Amino acid sequence: MGLLLFGAACISFSAVFVKLAGVAPSVSAFYRLAIGGLMLLALLAATKNLGAMRKALSWPALGCAVFFVCDLLCWHASINYVGPGLATLAGNFQVFLVTFAAAVAARRPPRPAFLAAMAVALFGLYLVVGRGFSAQSHEFRLGIGYGLATSVFYALFIMTLKKAVTDQGRAGPMAAMAVLSLAGAGLLLPVVPGFGASFVLPSVESLLALLGLGVVGQTVGWLAISIGLAGVRPALAALILLLQPTLSYVWDVLFFGKATGPVELAGVALALGGIYLGSVVGGTAKT
Repeated sequence: MGLLLFGAACISFSAVFVKLAGVAPSVSAFYRLAIGGLMLLALLAATKNLGAMRKALSWPALGCAVFFVCDLLCWHASINYVGPGLATLAGNFQVFLVTFAAAVAARRPPRPAFLAAMAVALFGLYLVVGRGFSAQSHEFRLGIGYGLATSVFYALFIMTLKKAVTDQGRAGPMAAMAVLSLAGAGLLLPVVPGFGASFVLPSVESLLALLGLGVVGQTVGWLAISIGLAGVRPALAALILLLQPTLSYVWDVLFFGKATGPVELAGVALALGGIYLGSVVGGTAKT
């Protein structure tokens, strides 16, 4: 449980690092994956487990990398527009998409408790961003749209990740994440200049923020969570992982001066509560 708490706290800073980097979404996504992938590769070499990389290379894993890249591009864009808190909160609605997909695959309707949890979460999201949405700036509406698109791609990532990990046998989550990270960085190589961005970083602050993103968010946080999940009950794990979007919202208020009031705070609490109840049925927190 301690590892899971530590991992959730680490990944809560991912959105903060993206905001501090001040670069295009494709650039921050590339450096996150490249730095994280190289760190994981070094850890595999240090533990004499490089052979696991060959087992982890598969078409499901490479397909998973595509969804992961799309997820990061949308999430990082949402962070730039509406901040770490709202972007992460919107992205965590993937819980409901994953569970609905599982219900369709199993040809059985979702449980009434799950539908109630989704209704609570949607009402909470409405309190946070829905009131007067049409009067908000174009950038704000675009940011929320990117955040909800994140939930779609993250749901696809979660579903294909399960297949990729199953296919690789004993390779382990470290090898899987190394392959996904490096493949994703490779996919982004033509995307960065294609979107008119540059790999050249504008400042030392950007470099440090992206190093933090790759090391703390992509490597340390992921490893701590993947190890910690094995020893914790699913319901407790879902509750602990909810610390990540909660802290991301707190960091947004503390570090970036996000304006918030009692109605917005109530909406955040309802959305997080609904996401937790939904994740007990199925799904994971946004990482």
